[in-house]
Amino acid sequence: MPSRLVSLIENFSQKKCLDLFRASPLAQPNWGKSQTYWNQYLQWGGMPAVWNETWDDGTKQGWIEDYLNTYLQRDLADLAQINELEPFVRCQKALAGRTGNLVNFSDLARLSDISPPTAKRFLNYLEISYQTLSLPAYYRNLEKRLSKMPKIHFLDPGICRGLLKRYGEMTGGEFESAIVAEIYKQIKTLRLPVSFHHLRTVDGREIDLLVELENGFIAFECKQSVKVAKHDFKHFSGLENYLDKPLLAGFVVSQEAESSIWDEKNIFISTPPAFLL
Repeated sequence: MPSRLVSLIENFSQKKCLDLFRASPLAQPNWGKSQTYWNQYLQWGGMPAVWNETWDDGTKQGWIEDYLNTYLQRDLADLAQINELEPFVRCQKALAGRTGNLVNFSDLARLSDISPPTAKRFLNYLEISYQTLSLPAYYRNLEKRLSKMPKIHFLDPGICRGLLKRYGEMTGGEFESAIVAEIYKQIKTLRLPVSFHHLRTVDGREIDLLVELENGFIAFECKQSVKVAKHDFKHFSGLENYLDKPLLAGFVVSQEAESSIWDEKNIFISTPPAFLL
């Protein structure tokens, strides 16, 4: 059965959007299981091995670190003909610590003790091996002052956290990347005809993810908080002034348990990730 996200993207309409998210997640028969699965994905990622129900946390952590030592550090380095492994590993860790943030290649190069062209090359290797996503900035409206820097997202939260050997509470960037990555993977797997962007203006307006359909955009903001407030939707208001297509809907994806429709006319909705995805 497709997720609510996929159902919405495949055949968008305002009525369908409102109907899909008017229901309460808590009233769904499989809600408890869905929430448990989502929490496990946040903690350990989506690699099949770490979903082994007989493994304890230490075994899962050990498997992730073994994977990093073999594939991400040795096999990928050999494939890319990287002569010195240590700078590549430093670059991976620097990127993992900045997941969900803009990519500044000069800063990345300084932290990794490599040149900016080498930093770009290392990031390209991670992208072509489906470890990271460089989310391009939306800046087609040349009359507006918009950032052109991409955002980096690790496509698996377990791998990202494993690189840093950090398995406690997630950062806001890690939470954002986990949601963006799952949206991206679900849509890409079905080869739906959409494109992906983020948007940031010089005066501080920011949209974590813009999913571009043929007839408009769906905007997503990722909030790690457990309570959504009206001001969490402030960046959606007037967003069409920066876009070349209509804003079809705006979602705040948070850790609040309920799904709520905040504005039926503009289709502003808050929802937990496990209900959307």
